[in-house]
Amino acid sequence: MKLNIKNSLLAIVGLSILFFASCKKVEHGIDEQVVSINQGTTSSIQVGKPLKVGFISNMVSDFEFAVVKDSSSSEALFTEQVNLEGNKIVEKEFDLKSNDTWVGDALLKITYQANGQTVSKFKAITFTESNPVMYIVGGSIGAGWSPELSVAMKLQNADSKTKFEIYEYIDVTGGGFKFLPTNINWDGAFGKGAAAGSLLQDGGAGNLEAASSGFYRIRMDAEALTYELLKTSWAIVGSATPGGWEADTDMSFSNSKGTYVWKVKANLTAGELKFRANDAWDINLGGSLTELTQDGPNLAIAAPGVYDIELSLHPSGYTAKITKN
Repeated sequence: MKLNIKNSLLAIVGLSILFFASCKKVEHGIDEQVVSINQGTTSSIQVGKPLKVGFISNMVSDFEFAVVKDSSSSEALFTEQVNLEGNKIVEKEFDLKSNDTWVGDALLKITYQANGQTVSKFKAITFTESNPVMYIVGGSIGAGWSPELSVAMKLQNADSKTKFEIYEYIDVTGGGFKFLPTNINWDGAFGKGAAAGSLLQDGGAGNLEAASSGFYRIRMDAEALTYELLKTSWAIVGSATPGGWEADTDMSFSNSKGTYVWKVKANLTAGELKFRANDAWDINLGGSLTELTQDGPNLAIAAPGVYDIELSLHPSGYTAKITKN
């Protein structure tokens, strides 16, 4: 009986120690006003990209978030007031401007009041150069006139920073199209210039138009302020095709806005083929079926047979399907 009482007393003492120790920790956390930037927040991002920042807040309902060049900067590149309810672990997304002057090292800064004092904390971040972008929008293409639904164009080549291209079906009854440097609004829109083939970067510039409906390669140069429309029809050519390397086997297209796929059913032999436009080698695609490139290698056909062939000139990348029946 004495042994049981002793064990009971020891258990009570042990529980009391744990209780007071845990109370001390909780009490310490409750009394502290603090905001921190989560260490999982990125340390590098392209300028103009949305920035996601994680915050850990305790007993602080509002604070200022900023981007500064250094800790002594009197002016911020970006500021926004953040308001929270209660103790929070949250992630917020900030829309930052695409401004090349931001490129380089900077600091994420939070400023808040704690116990009557102003507290500032910093986290290092590096802004890298953004990839050049350009969009096309308009009633004559599948995107329509909403900037948010505009279609991203491709760079004409890896070295280009101002030259873009895209393949689109243009319908002459749709009211034309324009180029946009952003898919957020109409700021900086490119429209029709005074001379043929020229662009004017002005909100009041007229819409660009094609002479006839068709599937076009559309190119623009944002620096030279020029654009080019080339109507295209596509075909397969090569030793595996019915016409060999001398004559094209034409592909068909649905002639509808917002579509990019050309098709043909052909009796192929073992050999090679490529895709080309307008019965000429100026525009020809080869290489990998998942990544066709201009002047890419020939595509191999291992066995003779009837094949369904599809060419997709979607803006996200040029691809193909070659399926034996």
